[in-house]
Amino acid sequence: MKKIVCTMASLLILASCATKQEKDDFDYTVESFADLEILRYKVPGFEELSLKQKELIYYLSEAAAYGRDILYDQNGKWNLAIRRTLEAIYQNYTGDRESQDFKNFEVYLKRVWFSNGIHHHYGCDKFVPEFSQEFFTEAVKSLDPKTLPLTTGASVDDLLNTLTPVIFDPSVMPKRVNQAAGEDLIVTSAGNYYDGVTQAEAEAFYNKMKNPKDETPISYGLNSRLVKRDGKIVEETYKVGGLYTEAIEKIVYWLEKAAGVAENEQQKEVIEKLINYYQTGDLKQFDEYAILWVKDLDSQVDFVNGFTETYGDPLGMKASWESIVNFKNLEASERTHTISDNAQWFEDNSPVDSRFKKDKVKGVSAKVITAAMLAGDCYP
Repeated sequence: MKKIVCTMASLLILASCATKQEKDDFDYTVESFADLEILRYKVPGFEELSLKQKELIYYLSEAAAYGRDILYDQNGKWNLAIRRTLEAIYQNYTGDRESQDFKNFEVYLKRVWFSNGIHHHYGCDKFVPEFSQEFFTEAVKSLDPKTLPLTTGASVDDLLNTLTPVIFDPSVMPKRVNQAAGEDLIVTSAGNYYDGVTQAEAEAFYNKMKNPKDETPISYGLNSRLVKRDGKIVEETYKVGGLYTEAIEKIVYWLEKAAGVAENEQQKEVIEKLINYYQTGDLKQFDEYAILWVKDLDSQVDFVNGFTETYGDPLGMKASWESIVNFKNLEASERTHTISDNAQWFEDNSPVDSRFKKDKVKGVSAKVITAAMLAGDCYP
């Protein structure tokens, strides 16, 4: 029996279906721009939860929110600096905010917010800004340098020299994830999972680690960035005291609060194991956490938090950070249980050739969830 975590699209469908017959004035559409439409969704059933369950959802939601910048950085080396520069312009620019350049700039910033970086969230191609390079340069130079993400000793011109080609030159970091045959997939991908390392070097590094006799191997490289420093290849592990420690420390803080109001001992054990994994970076701890999480079928509140999916890595090894907080829709889940319990009937009466029917249907289960918070690679 497995848990099922729905995609954002599925959640929106569920939310829509749940309220389809309700007549109300709820506006699901926030706004549209570029090729995107922003939708809001309801969280039905939240008020019926106990105060302790609401507190648990709040703490897990705070833990989710603090991972936001991790994904930006994983999606591209300069994404955070670009976002912070764009936000500084958006908040402090005193020029003509009605100009076409500024309006196009607003659309670009919204696309960066939506996609957690400068590349399309699905297509992976870099956005083409429709505001001019001259506007960008003038806007940045008009700001108080204290509002800009300047590194120690760097000037505004240094920042512009770094970011301008990344934003405007179509040949610089053109694709976040490249899967073209015959090319070095790491060198030609803009994702920030590797630094100074070629595809051949990365594959050799992890192949050397693997033990063919190990029947339960860890997911090598799942929670780290592989970098070359002074000619030596090393892993920078995502953990407390390691890479992304500032964000992870905040995540751990809120997870500890969540453990204190867990619905049951099993859920508490799941959260505490995740905390231990964040503190150590030990992938065996991650495996133990994942097994505990799958076994927790009794808790109404559920969540995912951590480095899980590997689509952002062209080699399919390193995971992006994501989080979703949800709670079980008990009424709708009961309907799915009825369908699951009668899976054999559906199999026996399906209009397909008997050669393709199973004599005994097993392992069919599902639950309906209501999303409370989405973050990282689960958002949008």
